[in-house]
Amino acid sequence: MGHFGRLAAGLALLAGTALTAITAISTPPAAAAPAPAAPAAPPRLSHVFLIMEENNGFTDVIGNKAAPNLNYLARTFGVATDYFGVSPDSSESNYVAMLGGSTHGVTSDDAYWMNKINAPSLISQLDHAGISWKAYLQGLPHAGYQGICYPARCNGAPDSDPLYVSKHDGIQNFTTSWNSFDWSRQVPSGQLARDLASGNVPRFGYIVPDECHDMHGDPPYCLDSGNLGDPQQQHLDAVGDAYLGQVVAEITHARFWSRGNNAIIITYDNGDDSKGCCDGIPGGGRIATVVVTSHGPRGITDHQPANHYSTLSSIEKSFGLGCLNFTCDTKHVTPISDLLAVTGSKAIATRIQPELRWPTPTPSQPREPRSATKPVTGTRAGFTVLQAQLLGTGDNSVGAIAGSSPKDIWAVGNYLPDQPNSNQDATLTFAEHWNGASWKVVRTPNTGPNFNSFYGLAARDGEAWAVGEHLNSAYQDRGLVEVWNGRSWHVADTPNPGSLRDMFFGASALSAGNVWVVGDQESGNGIFETLAEHWTGHGWSVVRTPDPGSSGNHLYAVDAVSRDDVWAVGQKLGGQAPDQGLVEHWNGSRWSAVPLPVSVSASVQLDAVTVSHGQVWVAGESDSPFGGGKPLVEHLSNGRWHVVTLPAIPHHTNWANLYGIAVANGAVWATGTYVDPATDNNNALVLRDSGGHWTVLDGPDAGSGSNIPGGITTIAGRLWLAGTYDNGGSREPLVARR
Repeated sequence: MGHFGRLAAGLALLAGTALTAITAISTPPAAAAPAPAAPAAPPRLSHVFLIMEENNGFTDVIGNKAAPNLNYLARTFGVATDYFGVSPDSSESNYVAMLGGSTHGVTSDDAYWMNKINAPSLISQLDHAGISWKAYLQGLPHAGYQGICYPARCNGAPDSDPLYVSKHDGIQNFTTSWNSFDWSRQVPSGQLARDLASGNVPRFGYIVPDECHDMHGDPPYCLDSGNLGDPQQQHLDAVGDAYLGQVVAEITHARFWSRGNNAIIITYDNGDDSKGCCDGIPGGGRIATVVVTSHGPRGITDHQPANHYSTLSSIEKSFGLGCLNFTCDTKHVTPISDLLAVTGSKAIATRIQPELRWPTPTPSQPREPRSATKPVTGTRAGFTVLQAQLLGTGDNSVGAIAGSSPKDIWAVGNYLPDQPNSNQDATLTFAEHWNGASWKVVRTPNTGPNFNSFYGLAARDGEAWAVGEHLNSAYQDRGLVEVWNGRSWHVADTPNPGSLRDMFFGASALSAGNVWVVGDQESGNGIFETLAEHWTGHGWSVVRTPDPGSSGNHLYAVDAVSRDDVWAVGQKLGGQAPDQGLVEHWNGSRWSAVPLPVSVSASVQLDAVTVSHGQVWVAGESDSPFGGGKPLVEHLSNGRWHVVTLPAIPHHTNWANLYGIAVANGAVWATGTYVDPATDNNNALVLRDSGGHWTVLDGPDAGSGSNIPGGITTIAGRLWLAGTYDNGGSREPLVARR
């Protein structure tokens, strides 16, 4: 039996409750056993699937009623009870270690081109051995997608996270996989069902759920993680567990499953502390690792200390590969052989356990204490940072700013409540008003459970329109428009055309009776489409917009010049990298896609647009593995687009973005961030064009930590900037004028 102990048949198969059975699984033997013999080598396996989950310790999920599928698999097949992550630093470091046998010095969740590793990995081993593999990545828009996230609007202020993140795909960190062969084998998760049905099953399958199905969560597309056992975290665990049960059932019901010796390894990146073992000390905490085999052990526990290096070693040995880094240390790193053993047992087609429902409390509107940001002396790039009012002591973030006059300006975003009688896991909408002398918080309504946020803003004639999204009672993203009528904020009755979700990111107003808002929507086919809605003074309506990209289309900003001249920008995605920027134009009767210069070496996303004197300026970023993330400005003049040549970014960093663009007094201003390689903080980035000459100016960095300008606008000839900053604690509003 090696290092595992077999559960009693009555306990494993006839336990009265899941909790009773798993309590037995998670309890080591009371009596000390004789020193076991060295474990046998893992058997040669036909197929191995590795499923990665997120940020849960062993006791967070084993025995948790919200995870019936994981616990059913643990009882029925096998679970490691003394298994650890290998790094407490970041998710990315654990994913890298799982494929590379070492963290290779990665300590952050930065873009893979910042944490690039010039070394072999499990993937290059498989390539050299001619062994088939495929990565099934939920939320990936198309095979070979090279962005760091999707949807690609995953930075800025206020914080907006994506579904897919490259930090959970350790393949991309290794430059040995920066080739067309390896990129093409990183595919959307929907291809798994097709491969299983066709019988064209890769020998190694790497399965990564998106951030809403990996038991961790990430707004705005789903709830954020909460405290252990609270309704919010239980909901995330239940949703992720249901997806896990579905994926495992798809694999074990496929024809290939019973015909060979096959295995599914389910593990988490890291847990709740820094405990570790096996060349991984400090480690990533004790986590659950469950192994499902076609003809292997049933109802067992493995108490041998193990970690991600052990899993990698097991996969290498199962396929007859060599070792990598710590997997070569056979004295301290041993494979999980007992869980993978071939016993000749009959293959089991697993059952899907029903998802348990965990409703979360609807946010209240607690009376939060009010204070102000600390004064910031002096100016940067001519910008003066103004004191803003704070609501409570949690995060207060703004990212959009607009005004009707110098004495009537709004900045909007979100905040985290922190009062004892509030739902402290919630994110709520946030708005501040400038009356010409000071900023003051004005409370806004919230709807739905736990998440409400603003991303865009328009103001005209004393009214204002703040746009974003909220989660409804079914935890679906729904576009949110709130209107200031001069006395109070109220939620507008806007259409929700997306069957899965819809969201708004930008707004522009010609008058109180002519307002445009833009964003995206997702229907049952999983492909994002552009979304534009129009307020006529009498009602809101969806106005059809083009979707030129075959695998995704998004609109992130809009600028309305006149009734027959409106511009919107975003991104379109085809079937392969690089993806392209998207510009659309309203001529008074219809929207059309505007041709742009085609990018052949880097994917493009446009986050901002402004029109002045018939000239159109758009700003965003271009990303590629070899070039990193670069700020991008394009200019339409006399019917022709030009890609602007920008100056070098401070420290020659290879990760920078632009989120806002405006024209003031004959100069064009673009604002965003760059990552300081010395601190890993975001610093404010300000670019100015005067007569065709662009320069980099010191940004208004108000905090000692990250400083993120989210939007910029012109009001009566003056520039106003909104964003967020931190001094090592909660985020605070960054509001500056020039």
